[in-house]
Amino acid sequence: AASDVYKRQTLGCAVQEPAYYEGTWVVTKAYNVGVSAHSSIESEKFLGRSVTYASDSAKLDQAFCESPVYSTKNISNQDFYAAFKASPSSLGFSDDKITEVNLSCSEGTDVLGSTLIFEENGNTYTLVDGTFLKLEKTL
Repeated sequence: AASDVYKRQTLGCAVQEPAYYEGTWVVTKAYNVGVSAHSSIESEKFLGRSVTYASDSAKLDQAFCESPVYSTKNISNQDFYAAFKASPSSLGFSDDKITEVNLSCSEGTDVLGSTLIFEENGNTYTLVDGTFLKLEKTL
């Protein structure tokens, strides 16, 4: 039985699974909840734009990021409300398992897709000037 446990452990470390957020995402909806710098008409200009995340590069709308650094943290409903002045349930989040990923670029661009908020297999958003943009993963 000890050898089974050992096998499982080594197997888990051998393959680097891509992160949940890796891939290409398209903006499908814009939500102005809380305080936003955009009117709803302005927010609609983001629809159809895409962001692509990979471990070694990222493409955020028109901006290309050579060597992105991703920092991931779990946020509770309280943290979410404090940070974004919006209730997680208003965006369709169901529990406290919300993940926030911040992307920093050597280019220093603060653009569409540099903050990602999601529940795995649930809703995913990026945030631009207080507007939540819903992202759908493409295949």
